[in-house]
Amino acid sequence: MKKLLCFAGVLVLSAAGAASLHAAAHRDSVKTGWNFGVLPAVSFDSNLGLQYGGLINLFYFGNGSAYPSYLHSIYAEVSQYTKGTTVFRTYYDSKYLLPGLRATIDVAYLTDKMMKLHGFNGYQAAYHADYLSKYGEGFYSYDRKLFRVVSSLQGSIGGRLSWVAGIDLYSYKTGAIDRSKLKLQDDSTAYEYYVRYSGIRSEEAGGGTHPYLKGGLIYDTRDFEPNPMRGLCTELLLLFSPDLAGRGNTHAKLSLVHRQYFTILPQVLSFAYRVGYQGTLLGSTPWYLQQNFHVLMLRKTLSEGLGSNSTMRGVVRNRIVGDGVAFANAELRWKFAHFRLIGQNFYVATNPFVDVGMSVQPYRKSELAQMQESINLYAADPPALVAGSSETPHTCAGIGMQIVMNQNFIVSVDFGKALDERDGSTGTYVGLNYIF
Repeated sequence: MKKLLCFAGVLVLSAAGAASLHAAAHRDSVKTGWNFGVLPAVSFDSNLGLQYGGLINLFYFGNGSAYPSYLHSIYAEVSQYTKGTTVFRTYYDSKYLLPGLRATIDVAYLTDKMMKLHGFNGYQAAYHADYLSKYGEGFYSYDRKLFRVVSSLQGSIGGRLSWVAGIDLYSYKTGAIDRSKLKLQDDSTAYEYYVRYSGIRSEEAGGGTHPYLKGGLIYDTRDFEPNPMRGLCTELLLLFSPDLAGRGNTHAKLSLVHRQYFTILPQVLSFAYRVGYQGTLLGSTPWYLQQNFHVLMLRKTLSEGLGSNSTMRGVVRNRIVGDGVAFANAELRWKFAHFRLIGQNFYVATNPFVDVGMSVQPYRKSELAQMQESINLYAADPPALVAGSSETPHTCAGIGMQIVMNQNFIVSVDFGKALDERDGSTGTYVGLNYIF
């Protein structure tokens, strides 16, 4: 992470220096044809090792008549950590591939040697930072491999109202982490306690494959999707997943997300907020799918949580997981420098923010309580995994900085702090795009 922060810092300092030399270049020139942004994927994590690889985002503007909107966007990333975690992802988005329709498809294979399991139902699950030193640095981790396809078509109903339909596929393989390179006691991870004492059902312990049929409505008045200055966007999605493996996992979910943007100073300062809800309408959702938050378009590699870079910045990853969750984000966005460099249009922005979220529909509450009772009775050194506390809102706050090329390619750095120690401490996130 330190190396990636240094890289982002170089971009910020370079942009600021260029801004002083090119302050007069406040207005964009129209872009045509193919343009692209390239970013090396470089970071370091003590659990994952050194990340190396790269990503590229290509934009096709045609004759420039639609600029800053693009005709086609293609994104690709290949990166790997020295301890084996990998990201292979490609994404395509266009309103011009099929007449009258917007087509998107996101295909990814993601492995995570240290995927986080902090329990379920918010504060009803106990998180103890000192367990990482007591039991080992991988105590709240498990191994996950995910193959994912997210696709959709969007067409107009009339005015700014559109329909959306698509098919998604999620295939998970889950298991205990590899202890050979980590300081851990035997059989001491939270995941293994959950499996051994039936907090995770035995037939779900290893993962599974789940298709989703989805449909919904979108009302969108945003003036410019990557970073709007005004307008709103409301998405209502219904998702149904049939049980293919005979495990009783047929389920349906509803996802509702509303975003709104207000201009304070034209082209300079705006206020943006997002509120979201996802709940289970019927059936039983496997534990490894519960952290997934379904959205029409993925702005980050993952849409999971609540907690971490796509929902609550500063809260530990996947801290708030339940059958139903709700959250809100609010931030000011200030574009404080515009300039031209290497023939491209740039601006630099900052965004102080506040994020809030909570579990609103508990997941297998009685089973989890029975699990903790069994752990207390039979484990030699029983950890507290289920606290039984009342759920209340989780809150974090922070600030970010963005460097944006041609208004579409956005490099973002966010720093957030949890306001309750039960949610962790701080988090720093370097990646692409605003979170909404």
